[in-house]
Amino acid sequence: MDHDPAKNSTTKCPYDLWNEETVFAGRWMTAKRVQFKLKNKESGGVWESAHRSSNPSKDADGVDIIAILKKDGKKYFILIKQYRIPVRSWVVEFPAGLIDHVGDNAESTGIRELKEETGYTVTKILGCSTGKQFLDPGLGDDSIRFLFVEVDGDAEENLHPKQELVGDEHIQVILVECDKLLDFCDEVNKSEDTEVEAMVYTFAMGYCMQKKFGL
Repeated sequence: MDHDPAKNSTTKCPYDLWNEETVFAGRWMTAKRVQFKLKNKESGGVWESAHRSSNPSKDADGVDIIAILKKDGKKYFILIKQYRIPVRSWVVEFPAGLIDHVGDNAESTGIRELKEETGYTVTKILGCSTGKQFLDPGLGDDSIRFLFVEVDGDAEENLHPKQELVGDEHIQVILVECDKLLDFCDEVNKSEDTEVEAMVYTFAMGYCMQKKFGL
């Protein structure tokens, strides 16, 4: 059996779509509604979705930075904690930001956002995910890319990191030893006022499985 996803995917939409309309248009997001039905069926339904209002880049909407801090012979993941109004809770996340400046890309945005949100200066870019990764494609088209970076915590510019927060940002920096990431996430989940973002928890499980089982 051929498991190549590129060969097995269908290039044409299996649905008929019509009567797409914008039902809400705000400063930062829009909500749309479209009627749909499978091409081989008579009846269908209505799909509602959320979309960012603007994205001057042809890249993804944003970038999440997975940063490894090397300091005093140890390795840490640099995470952040901020209050998220939609879920009415503090949330542990990767540093991240929108690619919303003309001419920006995932790399330049990631380097800038890590500095602003955590105070740390990137020492080395280790890699960047290809394409774009949709966050919740059943709800909307919001997308990101992942930027993997290394930070030398013993370098002069990173000895006393100072955040450069913008506007109403309120962000706490959290350093977690790499091998203790999943344990940390599980402890956070036991608290009453803080949650762990899905991407962080998924990454933690994958990292733990690779370390434990060599997968």
